[in-house]
Amino acid sequence: MIKKTIFILSVLLTCTVSAQMKNTYKITGKVSDPLNNPIEFTEVVLFSEGSKIVMSDLTDEKGDFVLEAQKGSYKLQISEGNKLLFSKDIEVNDDLDLGNIAIDIVNQLKAVTVSGKKKLVERKVDRVIFNVENSINSSGGDAIDALTVTPGVRVQNDKITIIGKSTLAVMIDDKIVQLTEEDLANYLKSIPSNAIKSIEVFTTPPAKYEAAGNSGLVNIKLKKVKKDSWNALVGSTYIQRKYGDGSVMGNFNYNKNKLSISSGANFRKGTRYIEQDDYAYFQDGLWYTSSPFKKDYKILNANLNIDYQISSKWNIGTQMMVNKNNIELTDSPYTPVYDYSTNATISYLKSDGNVKQDPNIKALNLYNEFKIDSTGRKITLNLDYFNYNNNDTKQYNGISIIENPYSKQYYAGTNNNNQDITNLSGKLDLDYSVKWATLSFGGKVSNSKANNIITAFNSGLVNDPVVAFPLSQNQFEYTENIQAIYFSGNKKINSKWEAQFGLRMESTQTKTFAKNLNQETKNNYSKFFPTAYLSYTPTESSTFSLSYSRRIVRPSFYELNPNVYFINPFQTIEGNPFLQPAFVDNLELTYTYKKLESKFYYSYEDNLFFQIPIADPTTNFIRFTNENYINRGKLGVSENYVFDKFKWWTSNNAFDINYATSKSTLSFAEAQEGFNSRISTSNDIILNKDKSLQLNLNYWYSFQGVDGIYKNGAMSSTSVTVQYMLLNKDLKISLKGNDIFRTQKVTGNSVVNGIYQNFKYYYDTQYVQLSVSYKMGNKKIKVAQRETGNEEERSRTGN
Repeated sequence: MIKKTIFILSVLLTCTVSAQMKNTYKITGKVSDPLNNPIEFTEVVLFSEGSKIVMSDLTDEKGDFVLEAQKGSYKLQISEGNKLLFSKDIEVNDDLDLGNIAIDIVNQLKAVTVSGKKKLVERKVDRVIFNVENSINSSGGDAIDALTVTPGVRVQNDKITIIGKSTLAVMIDDKIVQLTEEDLANYLKSIPSNAIKSIEVFTTPPAKYEAAGNSGLVNIKLKKVKKDSWNALVGSTYIQRKYGDGSVMGNFNYNKNKLSISSGANFRKGTRYIEQDDYAYFQDGLWYTSSPFKKDYKILNANLNIDYQISSKWNIGTQMMVNKNNIELTDSPYTPVYDYSTNATISYLKSDGNVKQDPNIKALNLYNEFKIDSTGRKITLNLDYFNYNNNDTKQYNGISIIENPYSKQYYAGTNNNNQDITNLSGKLDLDYSVKWATLSFGGKVSNSKANNIITAFNSGLVNDPVVAFPLSQNQFEYTENIQAIYFSGNKKINSKWEAQFGLRMESTQTKTFAKNLNQETKNNYSKFFPTAYLSYTPTESSTFSLSYSRRIVRPSFYELNPNVYFINPFQTIEGNPFLQPAFVDNLELTYTYKKLESKFYYSYEDNLFFQIPIADPTTNFIRFTNENYINRGKLGVSENYVFDKFKWWTSNNAFDINYATSKSTLSFAEAQEGFNSRISTSNDIILNKDKSLQLNLNYWYSFQGVDGIYKNGAMSSTSVTVQYMLLNKDLKISLKGNDIFRTQKVTGNSVVNGIYQNFKYYYDTQYVQLSVSYKMGNKKIKVAQRETGNEEERSRTGN
């Protein structure tokens, strides 16, 4: 069915292309200084009467530019950076030669130095834009560092969320990166922050994007390469935690005539130390498990993007990405059992464990974009292939000692899972502007297959050391098909009112098969996901906006995998093949006045799946798994204020507070309700006149709060970054101290089956980082990037 659908979409695209390639005229000209010297790399933009960008070009080494447009009235503007150098109204009835346009660019750009300053944070009707290239704290780091200081985004222990929400999807240049939390973090660490132009935060994503993810999207926009130019960036970073971590990276971008190429590679090797302490208060004693472990890793990421402009209207291209990982974890969990009255050790478990993983990712995208006319109408076709493979091997062994009377037993086991996930998808988008609105509509078909071959052996407690490991085998298969269509419209009612509405329909068919149980489960459902925005701008400095969206949260392929991993004879971690998707409604009211943004929000999450430690008070056994058992409402307010009264100091400050009410559908799990709040401040300070020496001070504090069945403790982090730029600012040296006071520790507690449990985790967040990067070629880069089609599926893969 997918092949037939893709064929039909391709035919439709070809027919539309053939019908539209006519009635366009060329607009040419030359930009020079008062001495008639050509000015290259200035941006020439053609606007329609509705102030929409029709086409843009960059002047070449001769100062020439070429634009194309249909018959009509337009405004032509020439600019350098944020400075407008020239503007003229033109009438297009035939090919038009504007001749020589003389601009005194030197004196004009001096004015930029005096008055021009790009905003650190910009706000639009459906998103907030954080200009990373203006942020000191993220310089010399990676994409994770940049997200950490992005307003409205929260990064803790490499988990990325939008403040006041619980999950999100991450995009790179409009392409959603479909990986698990751990694999996503590894991938983002391979992207240097120096290559990032801006980060867009969508709290209410338009209908064009997948309905998955209950709290929105984060879109990382990379810097572009200029026409007829090239750019390269090389760099290296060393991080000292308890153990060391080093990486080298390189990016190369090239744009000549009709061909555009961008590529990048990053290699990282290091060791991470993690501390995990768990407490379970059973009737016969306190079970305390200390699980410190080392994580050794090697990560190699490479990507190649090729774009070819067949004509001024027609672009084709491909994007390829390979990610190879080699990970090994070693741990030695120790579990003493304490008597409540005497605090003496009754018994203990002592284990040695080893985990080896080699997750590999391959992705290929083929795209075809055709501009129908000069008013912004275009058709985009994406065909995508994505594969994730991971051979995961877990082994453990240990002893169990009872002190009085003394006895000794042994245990051992192995849990292996060879996981292979493949996704194929096709996506067609049409942007179509009319006089009264800007419209977009399209569709997508997707097929995902996950195959898990599981081999395992677990001895339980035995009297003699375990020497034989007879393995049992199971196979778990998961198939998912999704068909989606959407419609979206934007209308600028007048100079003060703007509205946007979208509706997306997704039909899903899933099938799971567990070979050992010989059990097949099917699930079919179709759902509608509306989005709506309304904004009112009474003055230039103030805006009111109201938005609503409905979203879906699908379980990851890893969470559906029934593989059981034994930590010791009394603790396991396992997936749940019967998980169902959750649905979320979001409502937001935002008021912006100059540099202050106030947001009031409400969300309701239905049938959420959460990890739950199910404790058996009789056997003292704890099974960690995921269940659909939480319904949650959340009402909150957030404030964000940018202080930039001084040229040498920019301060971004945020505060969020919400009240969450959770209800559990499991009688033995106690859900929590209460307040959650967080404050943060990020301060960029320029230390010298030429701005080559800069400082960033960053601090955040999360108060005690609740999350489902958990009560979470408070934590905070303080970081300081110093950046020094040399060689005309092409060479950057950055030194950062993160979590200086070692206060970023995750703590919490829950009650399940009447058993009180609490935990304390530390993820090695205190470190010193030294980064060096050097830029070559043209600094103003512009390489074409495109949105792929299998956006949601990739985020649900992994181990």
